[in-house]
Amino acid sequence: MPSAPIPENEQSRLEALNELGILYTPLEDRFDSITRTICRLFDVPIAYVSLIDTDTQWIKSIQGLELVDLPRNTSICAHTLLVEECIVCEDLTQDGRFNDSLFVTEGLKLRFYVGFALKSRGQNIGTLCMVDIKPRQFSANDLAAMRDIYTWAQTEVNLTQLSEVQVQLITDLDQAQREAKLDGLTGLWNHITAKDILRRAYHRHLLTLFPLTAMMVDIDNFKQINDDYGHPFGDSVIEQISKVLRTSLRPSDAIGRYGGDEFLVILENCPFDRAEELSSRILEHINTLTFDHNGQSVTVSISIGLSATDRESINSPEQLLEAADRGLYDAKESGRNCAKG
Repeated sequence: MPSAPIPENEQSRLEALNELGILYTPLEDRFDSITRTICRLFDVPIAYVSLIDTDTQWIKSIQGLELVDLPRNTSICAHTLLVEECIVCEDLTQDGRFNDSLFVTEGLKLRFYVGFALKSRGQNIGTLCMVDIKPRQFSANDLAAMRDIYTWAQTEVNLTQLSEVQVQLITDLDQAQREAKLDGLTGLWNHITAKDILRRAYHRHLLTLFPLTAMMVDIDNFKQINDDYGHPFGDSVIEQISKVLRTSLRPSDAIGRYGGDEFLVILENCPFDRAEELSSRILEHINTLTFDHNGQSVTVSISIGLSATDRESINSPEQLLEAADRGLYDAKESGRNCAKG
């Protein structure tokens, strides 16, 4: 399949995408509700939200496949960047743009595609799509329903707002450096980057005087989980808990995988009492999770340590982190499965 032509407004498109601030950031589960709804409503096996950079199509949410990115020059969605609203292709083998695509002739052997262009500042920056491995008819009513879901997705894009420290962090770096900032298992910020974000957030707190809270989260008895059920199972626990944490936070909050089974959450403009409420909701959610191991139902718990600039005298980001660590220690000493600060 020939690569899609580069849009005439490519530079403006890329500027709008980069200013949005979500391209090289961890995956966001808030888009999963949209892709799940598409799969249920239209009974399709695959739906996804993507952002399209210079050379890469980045997946922000996907149902039906395990996929993080793919080259832009092989992407069907790259053609959607060229249209005002959407592409509907009921049979990809009958469309000259796509009939020799490797996604059509090999591998998945896709046959059906609907892609809507997501926009920022009037520029096409990504896609909301559904695909199927069989041809399908797509009626006027189907198109109207998909437009409604597209409006939902577009609203989520428009409402996306990272904290200024995270935006500054990603805009100062090139692509390879940005990717190196993420944890490979969870897609969260890694240890070094999380500490850097905390340092920047603390300096911002000194300027704005808005309360800054740090939250240390640790999976209880994680070594025993690995010993009893194996490291692949332990990895699945880490991934699922990271998803719970992501879905519990505001877009402007930052979260990193701080250690093997430990997470650092940075809450700007968040007083201690609000962080306590958030911790309670997170604990409740974790307590409802069950993991299957060879037919056996396994439950896990977490402990949380909190520290906040409106709760105690904090003179450095290191002190904020140390205070959160003390809170985590207190939570462990109090029997785990609780939050202390």
